Amino acid sequence: MTLFTLKYAPKNSQQIFGQQQALTQLKEFILNYKSQKNRAALLHGPIGVGKTSSVYALAKELNYDILELNSSDLRDESAMKSFLGSALGQQSLFFKPKLILIDEVDNISGREDRGCIPALVSAIEKSTFPVILTANDTTDSKLKPLHKVCVEIEYHNLQYRTIANILQLVCEQEKITFDEKCLNTLARQVDGDVRAALIDLQICSPNNKLNYDLSTNISDRKRTQSILNSLSIIFKSSQAQNALPVLDDIDMDTNEIFLWVDENLPQEYLSAKSLAKAYESLARADVFNGRIKRRQHWRFLVYINNLLTGGISAAKEEKNPQFIQYKPTMRILKIWQANMKNAKKKEIAIKISKATHTSKKVALDQIPYFQSLFQKLASPQMIKELNLTDEEVDWLRKKY
Repeated sequence: MTLFTLKYAPKNSQQIFGQQQALTQLKEFILNYKSQKNRAALLHGPIGVGKTSSVYALAKELNYDILELNSSDLRDESAMKSFLGSALGQQSLFFKPKLILIDEVDNISGREDRGCIPALVSAIEKSTFPVILTANDTTDSKLKPLHKVCVEIEYHNLQYRTIANILQLVCEQEKITFDEKCLNTLARQVDGDVRAALIDLQICSPNNKLNYDLSTNISDRKRTQSILNSLSIIFKSSQAQNALPVLDDIDMDTNEIFLWVDENLPQEYLSAKSLAKAYESLARADVFNGRIKRRQHWRFLVYINNLLTGGISAAKEEKNPQFIQYKPTMRILKIWQANMKNAKKKEIAIKISKATHTSKKVALDQIPYFQSLFQKLASPQMIKELNLTDEEVDWLRKKY
C-alpha cells in the first residue's frame, strides 16, 4: 500500500497550502539565480510544513532536474567536498537546468562533522546551479557561516484548519468515511505538521473509515526533534498529555531549556492568568532543579520535565492562534558582555590588592579612587609598582 505522504506529495506549487509567501520567494530565487547576490537559499521552519515538498514541486513545475543530498549521509569534510565538487560541476544529462537540494543541513554535527560547513560554503560560492538548503532550526552557531551566503526563506506552522482541509481532500479521494470532529482532532494534535497528519490519517482509517478511538490515542508518538518543535508542542498543544514526552529526545542541558521557556513564554501566553500559572510551574521546576544541584536527588528530574511540559501546557486558557518565532535567550550573551566589561576591572583589582596587601573586595572598592588619580596624574613609578599593562593604564584613564 502506497503511503499517503508519497501518494499525495505536491506535484506543483498550487498543491502547497499555507506557504504562499515562501513559495513566491523560492520561485523568484530559482528563476533569477544568476542575478542573485546570495548563491543559495536556506528554507527554515518546523518539521512537516512543506520545505522539501516545495522544492520538488517547483522543480517539476519549472522543468528542473533535482539532485538531493541528505546532510546525514555525508559525515566528513572530504566526502562533502567530493560530492559537491561532482554535483555542482556536472551538467544535467539532457541539458536541463538543475537544482541542488541539501536536506536537513542543521543535522551536521559541530564536532563530528568539523569542516563540513566551511566546505559547503566554499562550494556554494562557486556553484553554477541554484543550491537549496533546508533546516528545522537555524539558531545553532555552527550554521552562522551559511547565513552570509544564503537567502533565508521562512516556513511557518500550518493552521489546523488548513491541515483539516488537506485531510478532507485525501478522505474524499480515498473514499474514507470520516467525522468532522475526528478529522479536526487529527489536525489539531499534529501541531502544524502536515506530514504527520497524513501518516496519522492512514493509520487511523484501516477499513476506509476514520476510527475516533485510534485518532485520540495516537498522540503519544514522539515527533520532537528540536527545542523549537518542543516549545511549539508545549505552548500550542490542546491537550497537556501531548506535551509530556516532548523533552525526552532533546539533547540539551536542563538549565538551557529553562532559559528557552522563560524567554518565549511571554510571547505565547498573552493572558495574565495563564502567564501567572505557567510561571508558577516554571518556578516549581526551578525549585526541584535546585534540590538536584544541592543534594543530587536525581529522582526529582521527572517532576521538572512534567512541570516544564504538561504543567506549562495546561496553564493556558486558550491556544494563541498567532505564529510565534521562538528565539534563544539573550541572557547568557548579556552575562558574557557584562563579564567582559568587568574583566579588566577585576584584573586591575587583583594587582592593587597584591601591591597594597588588601583583599580583592577592598581593592575593587578602591577602583574609582585610582581612576580619578590616573585621569589627573599617574607616575611611571606607580605604574611599575602596580605592574599595570598599557591597556590597564588606558582603562583607568578613561572616564565612565
